[in-house]
This record gives sequence, C-alpha cells and structure tokens, in this order.
Amino acid sequence: MVELIENDENFILISLLVTVCMQMSFFAIAYTLQIDKVTDFAGTSNFLFLAVFTLWLSGDFSFPKILGSLMVIVWSLRLGIYLTYRIMIWGEDNRFDELRTKFWSFLGFWIYQILWVFLTSLPIIYFNSLESPTEITNLAAVGLFMFVTGFTVEAWADYTKFNHKLHGKKWCTDGLWRYSRHPNYFGNILLWFGIFIFCFAYDVPHWTVIGPLWTTFLLLFVSGLPFLEASADKKYGTDEDYLKYKSETSILIPWFK
Repeated sequence: MVELIENDENFILISLLVTVCMQMSFFAIAYTLQIDKVTDFAGTSNFLFLAVFTLWLSGDFSFPKILGSLMVIVWSLRLGIYLTYRIMIWGEDNRFDELRTKFWSFLGFWIYQILWVFLTSLPIIYFNSLESPTEITNLAAVGLFMFVTGFTVEAWADYTKFNHKLHGKKWCTDGLWRYSRHPNYFGNILLWFGIFIFCFAYDVPHWTVIGPLWTTFLLLFVSGLPFLEASADKKYGTDEDYLKYKSETSILIPWFK
C-alpha cells in the first residue's frame, strides 16, 4: 500500500482502489440483507472520504485545497443526510425492485456506482495531488460561485419535492419545480462543473472534465431524466393538467414562464 501511494503521484490509483473496496463492501451488505437503505449512503460517503483522504495524503492544507475539498464534503454531507433520511421514511427504493434478488444485475448497479463516484471525483482527486496553490484566482472564484448556486438550487429543489410528497399530492409544481421538471439535477450538474472550474484554475488537466461530463451524461441519459420522465408519464400520462405542465415547463434548466 505504501509503495502504491508513493508511485501514484496524482492519487488516481489509490482513489480507485478505495472506491472499489468501499462500494463492494456495501454491495455485500445490500445483497446479503436484501436492503436499499445503504445504497445512497455508500455513494455519498465515498465522495466525502475521497476528498478528505486525498487532502490528507497531500499533506498540504493551503486555503484553496481546503476550500476545494470542503465543497465536495459539504455537498456529500447534505445529499447523504437527505437521501438516507428519505429512504428511512419511504422504506424502499423502487429502482431496485427488479435487481435486488439478481446477483449479477445488482452487482452491475454497484459497478456503475463505482464509476459514478470515481470519475466524478477526478477533479478534486487530482487537485489535491498538486503543489500548494497560494490564492483564490478569478477563475476559481467563478467556479466557487457556480458551486454555491448549484448547491443552493439542488438543496432547495430537494427540500421542496420532499415536502410535496409528504402531503400526497401529484406532480410537484412548487418553488423551482414550477420552472423546471428536474431543477435538482440542474443544480447538481452546475455545482460539479463549478468544482471542476475551481480545480482547473490551479492547473488540473483538461481531461478531468470527464467528472462533470460523466455526471451530466448519467443524469440526462441513464438513471436520471429517462427513469423519472417515464415514471411520471406512466402515472399521469392521461392527465390533461400534467400534459399541460409538461409541455410548458423546461425539462432541466429553470425557465421563467
């Protein structure tokens, strides 16, 4: 392990190893006990651990590095607490109804989660391996502003949607949901691009943009919009009010009518 760390100048391999070990451990628990309650906690806690671990490995606690790591830590804590509380209230996650008892299919989901955590974390992993930055640059400030904006949008949207579902209404049109059908996803994409731009300001290589691009791809084309849009269409596809809401409301970026 010591040799791996010494030869892994940018903490890429050690971060991948940590992610695989964490996710496979949680997979073993989830499959053995046939539960959903650890899934979201496993993902968000992994982000937090990678940010703290790579910052510690660097031995460099300059303000920009602490700030960059703190963005990931704050996001993962907020989302992890929210998702864990939500699954405790709801009791199950219907995304896994057809996967939970099938070993290889369920394992495939956890491999997908490994890729989500590792690839999305690449900007902060690489940033923490670099030499100490000394000040907050203008570009870094832009990235920080994007993160704060995206974080606020995502948290506000999640809070609004959760309260809406507790009261047993149909589709949510409160708050930001009046202007976007998925404002939480917009906030998530924005904040991760903000983290990338913050890190890029300190010479993180261009290719680490795969982090926010990967998140965007997953949300827009894999497990985000396609799943939720199909679910809503199945529930409300014959409701004229819903069809009117859908036709008049942006699918992602909040757009005032």
